[in-house]
Amino acid sequence: MSNIFISDAWNINLFGHKNFDFVDVALNKDNLLFIDPCLIENWDNAWAKKAMCTINSFFSEFYSAYRNDDRVLKCNLLNHAREQNATRLGYGRGDNGKGNTPEGLMNDFMPLESLIHKINTIGIPQDLTVFIPGFAEDGFSDLLTNIIHSELNDFTLMQMKKYNIAPNGTTVFYYWDSSLRNWKKLESPCYRYENGELLLVPKQIVRKKYLFGIGQYFSRIILERKQSEDNWIDNKGKPISKSVIAKNLRTDDEHWKYKCAVDYTQIHTDALEEYHHNLPSYYAKCRQIYDDDLLDKIIYNKKANIDDINSMENLIRVER
Repeated sequence: MSNIFISDAWNINLFGHKNFDFVDVALNKDNLLFIDPCLIENWDNAWAKKAMCTINSFFSEFYSAYRNDDRVLKCNLLNHAREQNATRLGYGRGDNGKGNTPEGLMNDFMPLESLIHKINTIGIPQDLTVFIPGFAEDGFSDLLTNIIHSELNDFTLMQMKKYNIAPNGTTVFYYWDSSLRNWKKLESPCYRYENGELLLVPKQIVRKKYLFGIGQYFSRIILERKQSEDNWIDNKGKPISKSVIAKNLRTDDEHWKYKCAVDYTQIHTDALEEYHHNLPSYYAKCRQIYDDDLLDKIIYNKKANIDDINSMENLIRVER
């Protein structure tokens, strides 16, 4: 079966992301791209600034709930954090497991109940991917979609107006209201495809893989720091390679990197602050926003060698 893209459904006689402000996703399959909060934060754009304000408001309440052990607030915050199919991004056909439900997230975030008191520098959204085992692109992107549903809805309606697409239905959804610091219910006109709401996503805020997480924190902070310690110098006075250090730290525990990160950060309280400070430079050293050609290759499956794509992305190596 041939893929049907937004541009097809809307009868836009243009091809390629150079013509669009949104990701021209296929509507009849998963599109393995994810909303990246660092890209939203780094985008100098009114829409992105409003979306980032909403995200920061949510996570301010989120971390406050865990610091105060406020179970009622925790439940309220995660009550509308559900699997999202409206964007057609990620694993949107029920394959992403229970973690993308309120109950699943409550269970996944249980380690945070003690970690928030052991590591008082935990505080930005990206820290969840460092200290919560298995919480990565798909779960995070779904959570962000729920939080900024209103901003994504506004963006979608703006694009519909641009291409003279009339709403063909209505949708009712919850979104995070930064002024009320709570979820709010909204009914809005929308575009529906096969009876499902369609949310368009700005092409500037998506990636296939985050450039932050436990792999990066472990490699760029913990291992690099250990290289400079006396006990990790070889007999020639040179730093031992990070791969050798990692091999010595490795255990049989599936989540050994997370445990190592927790143990190290509790002792070296400035490590996480250093990571927060360095995150913008990590993104600046690589291709932050996918260019139109790369998006074409990913979305339209244009013939491309995987090495070419990796070269174009210039990814920082992240081990999961």
